[in-house]
Order: sequence, then structure tokens, then C-alpha cells
Amino acid sequence: MSGISFLNAPLLWGLALATIPILIHLLFRRRFRRVDWAPMRYLKLSIQKNRRRYRVEQLLLLLLRTAIVLAMFFMLSRPVMHAEGLAGWLAGRSRTSQLLVIDDSLSMGFRDTGRSAFDRASELARELVNHVGPQDRFTLVVASRPQQPVLREVEVQNANEIQQLIADQPISDSFVAWKSVLEAVDELVNSGTFPIREVTLITDLRRAGWNDEVAQLGDHWADSQVRLRIFDVGSEQTENVALAELRQVDRVSLAGAPALYEAVIRNQTSQDLSGVEASLSVDGKPTLVRLPTIIPGGTAQMPLLATLQESGLHHLSFKLPQDDFAGDDERFTITKTQARLRIVLVDGEPSSEPLAGEVDFLALAMSLGVGDADAFQVEIVTDADLTSVLAAAPDLLVLGNVVSLSAAQADELERQVRAGMGLMVFVGDQVDSSNYNQLLYKSGAGLLPAALDLPIDEELSGLIVEPAIDGPLTALLQLRPAVLERIRIRKWYQLSATEQTDARVLARWNNAGTAPAVLEKKFGAGSVLLWTVSADRQWSDWPTDPSYVLAMREAAAGIARTDAGLRQLTAGETLRYPLAKRDVATAPTVEIPHGTAPEPLAIDIDRSDPAAGERQVLTYTDTRRAGLYRLNWKDAKGQAQTELIAVNPDARESELERIPADQLRASWGRLQPEIIVGKSGGDSPIAVRGREIWRSLASGLLAMLLVETCFATWCGRQR
Repeated sequence: MSGISFLNAPLLWGLALATIPILIHLLFRRRFRRVDWAPMRYLKLSIQKNRRRYRVEQLLLLLLRTAIVLAMFFMLSRPVMHAEGLAGWLAGRSRTSQLLVIDDSLSMGFRDTGRSAFDRASELARELVNHVGPQDRFTLVVASRPQQPVLREVEVQNANEIQQLIADQPISDSFVAWKSVLEAVDELVNSGTFPIREVTLITDLRRAGWNDEVAQLGDHWADSQVRLRIFDVGSEQTENVALAELRQVDRVSLAGAPALYEAVIRNQTSQDLSGVEASLSVDGKPTLVRLPTIIPGGTAQMPLLATLQESGLHHLSFKLPQDDFAGDDERFTITKTQARLRIVLVDGEPSSEPLAGEVDFLALAMSLGVGDADAFQVEIVTDADLTSVLAAAPDLLVLGNVVSLSAAQADELERQVRAGMGLMVFVGDQVDSSNYNQLLYKSGAGLLPAALDLPIDEELSGLIVEPAIDGPLTALLQLRPAVLERIRIRKWYQLSATEQTDARVLARWNNAGTAPAVLEKKFGAGSVLLWTVSADRQWSDWPTDPSYVLAMREAAAGIARTDAGLRQLTAGETLRYPLAKRDVATAPTVEIPHGTAPEPLAIDIDRSDPAAGERQVLTYTDTRRAGLYRLNWKDAKGQAQTELIAVNPDARESELERIPADQLRASWGRLQPEIIVGKSGGDSPIAVRGREIWRSLASGLLAMLLVETCFATWCGRQR
């Protein structure tokens, strides 16, 4: 690869015009017939004396005019000087520690003219290996794993082996934050063998990842005289249709019942996206789904329904038609379908009379259903059994007018909710508000979304549901307003300090102050609902209304323990799967996407929760490829166990906006990196270009024209 390339190479044919001054000189040379004339005899000595000087002047003028023509067409052909060609000319320089960093992030898979940026990066990297001196030290790093260089401080004895190693590097589906990557590269720079150090970075110059400031590192490298070259192999195209998200909307998936999912699609093109079919696969069985029309720059949230008939693990994927950027066209999710929800109702005021207990109406509502009557397994206990119930870790726990809790019970409640259990709290006449505020509210740090103030005896009618997104009571918005207006309330609990950032009001009573009726608070992986009315008929007539059944069942399904999202990772994140307490894994392995054979899993010990004790955590660090990861191991009884983890592409890599070279160069502080652009030449080898030198040639051309004018005038003077 030469050191100079031309953007307008056909204009180099104009160099042939440099022969015109020579032809003119030859054609217009004066030819004369020798005539002996006596007076000229006296000039002979003078002519012979000046002839040599005349010839030199005319030759210099001819060469100058020829050079002007050559320089003009050389300038018009836009020559570009690039550094990788110069490297061959400088083979005799001092020994150097050379670090080559290849961007293997998701966006490098964007294809332009049939080739991806990663293909061009791999080709360029293999070419650059040819310019590493035989006594230099060479380090190869991929951006997705900068702490684990592919090669470190090796001598390039066999360039073919290193080139093959580069060709074998796969592209990843992860995001690259350049500040952290380059900080890891800096450690390799500082440990280099030779004092002269060069860093070469091959990337697509997408803005995503360059948001972090690198000026401090640039100043450090400038002080250390580290040379930085950045090769831009990215496409100027930024249009893309991306599948930004695939998630399970319903918190709980029950066997045989439809589960709601949502796909988020972004049309980052200049045209409408219409008439397009995507593919929804459930356990590997695809179904075509027609996408809605999405305007340019628009985003569509597309609902998807899937009915999973059997309990257990299921994997779903949603895939868009393949475009120039296939890496963000498919996403995965894992659903654990349950046969039943285990719901425990703690009755703070039990009764032997039918429907006279504190939670009897609630138990009846949970037991009713259309087509899924057995979906909720309801158990009623008294507050004396609360400790033992918590040890069994139900999916949902309901406190109905429970007088008070002990400090140990409150701590165990926090631990269970943080781990994912749902909790509903109904107040009543015998609730000790000071106990609740001290142990469950904790000045906003506890489970309750608000502090209990005092009960209010006030009759009112009507429930107003807030239009919350994905709220546990969203289904009530489908009812006619008149249905909720007929709800009669005789007594309700006034709350205080309801403005917590992690809490929200889901519904209000229809009184002058629109007092909160139910509040939700996210706590760890679980949720808490606080109702300001009792669960029985003592404070309201709502338990006898059909809307009560819908509200309670939707609330239960909306906050019950779930595995949704727990088996989801973004490419590049460490896979950590905690085993059950006292469970032991033997010979754990993982099957990875596009892998040929299972790989071993590491086993870590988690001691972060003293109450839960030590537990094994299966760990795998290389999740750079999106897809399904299947974990296999044998438990303490020797039985085979399996788990599925879905790893999805990083959505930040779908943002294809480019960062201008000047802006990138300015972000490096005192270090001025050399930014060289690499473009695909179709079937021809990659053409790499760097700094254009036509401006320098233009300055030289003007100088030569000025010199030619002055010199021609001087040559034509009277002698």
C-alpha cells in the first residue's frame, strides 16, 4: 500500500500536458541560415560569451513552466497522504511498542455496498500488520474486551498467523464506551517494552460511546509522547429500522392464559415503514406479524400476545426483516410460566361467620375467574402464622387489618419484597399506625409508600383511577365511569408524606381533596400496594361490587412475584445466576449462541445477604454475542438442572449518528490524533486516505507562477 492516494485519479492524465512547454520550445526554436557578414564578426566573441548563460536561463524557464503544469494537475487530482504507507518508508526508525485496537461493537455490523465496517476494519488491520517492524512489539486489542488483549507485546515473526488471528475475531453485539476502553488501553501503553509507543484505533466513528470526555487521557498521552492514529471505516449512512425493546408486560405468565408482550420499533429512516411483516417465535415456532405503519423518525409500541400452555421456561424472539444493520433486528426474552400463583391472606380479624372475616371477601374475589379459576391458590392464615408463612416465600402476601408486626417480621418482609414478593396492605380499625410507621414506613426508607395519619369518618362515592402506564389497576380504566362512581365509602385512612420519588398514587377517592385510595411503591424486585380502606365491608360496600373482583385480581397479578426480566441481560454484561439457598451445582456448563461446544461456568459464593446465608452463583463473563444462553448443571441430588438466559443487543448501538472528525479531534485535549478515513473500494482493496495535501500544492503553485513571471521578465531583458 503506497503512501499517497488520489481522490480524482483520472485527472492524472493531465500530467501529459506538461510536454506542451517542451514542444513549444522545440517548435519555435529559431532556425537561421549562416551568412558571413563582416560587422557580425565583431559580435562573435560577445555571443559566444553569453550563449551558455542564455541556454541555462531558457532551460530553467522551461523546467519551471513544465513544473507548473505538473503541479496544477497533481493538485486537481487531490492527492492524499496517509500514514500507513509512510510506515513502510520509516522502517529504519527506532523500536516501537505498537497497539492496535479494533472496534468490534454492534454498530460495526452496519453494511454499506455489501460490506460491513467490521469487514473493512479486519481487512485494514491485517494490512497494517505488514508494516510492523520485525523488532517492534505488537499488541492486539478488541474494544469489547480491552482488559484481555488478544496479543500482548509480541514480535511479528509470522505476519500470516497474526493476520489469520485478526480474521478469526468475531463481531460482538455489545456497546463500547470509549473512555473506559481507552483507560484499559492506557495500562497496556504504560507497560510497553519500548519508550516509543503508537496506538492505532480502527472504528466507525459513531457518536454513541464518545460521550465521555477523553481530554485528560489525551493530555497524559501528549505528555508521554504517545502517537494516536484513528482510522474511520464507518459508512456515512445513518438510516436504520431498529427493534429497540422486547419485554413482557404482564408481570405474571400463567399456563394456558394469554400473556402480553410489547415490541418497541424505531423507524430512523426518511420513509414510512408500512406493509412490513415481522416474525414472532415462541419456543422456536415462528408466526408472521404485520407491523403498523411507522412514520419517519417515529416509534411504535406493538402489543404481542402469546399463550403458553405448559408451565416452565419458554423463550420468545421477535425479528424484523433484515436490513443493512441486521444486528438490531432481533431480540429475545425468557418467560417462566407458572401453573398457579400462591397467595397468602393474613387475617387480622378472623371470624367463624361466613364472609365476616377481614379477608373473606378478598379470598372470594381471588378465587373467582373466567376460565382460570385455579390460577390463584389462596390460603388464609392469622397473624400468629405470619412468621412461618414468610419463610415459605409466597408469590403475594396480603395484610388485612393486622394490628402490628415485630421488628423481625418487618425485616423479613423487607427481604422477601426486595427479592420479588408482592405485598398488599389493607388498613382497619385495629391497625397500630405508629407501629406501621416505625417499622414499615421508616421515614420513607421502608416498605410503605406513605405514612399512616388517622382514619377519617366521611361518606363519599366514586373511585378515580389514575391513567398510569402499566399500573396494576390499569384494567379498571376499561370500565364505564358509572361503574366506579357507584362505589360507596364510609371510612378511609388519611395519609401523610405521599410525595416519595419511588411511590405513585394509582387511584383516588372522589372527594374534595381527592384523597389517595391506593398507592404503589417499588421496593427492590417487588412492589407494595397500600389501600386506605379495609378489605371487608366494615368501611365500604365495595367488596360486594363486581368491580372489586376485577380490581383485586388485577392488583394481585400486577404485583405478585415474577421472574420477568430476571433472565434478561444486555450483551457485555456478566451473567450471574444465583442458585437456591443450600443448593450445590456440579460441573456447570453453558451453551452459547453460535458456539460449537459447551463452556464451563465459574462458581462464585454470594455472602451479601447474611439472613439468606451463603449461596452459589453460576458466573459467565463473555456474553458479547446476543441470543439464548442455556445453563446446565447437576444439583446436590445428582438431578440435571437447566436455565435459560436471554442476552440482547445493546440498544445504544442502534444510534448511528456520526461524530465529526474535527469534534473528535478537539475532544482529545492537547493530543492531536491523526484521523484517517478508510473507504471500501468495491471489489478492489480497501483505499485508505488521510490528510489531503492539495492546499499545500496550491500554495506552491502560486509561488511558482510568481517566480515564473519574474524570471521570464528577467530573461527577456535587454542585454
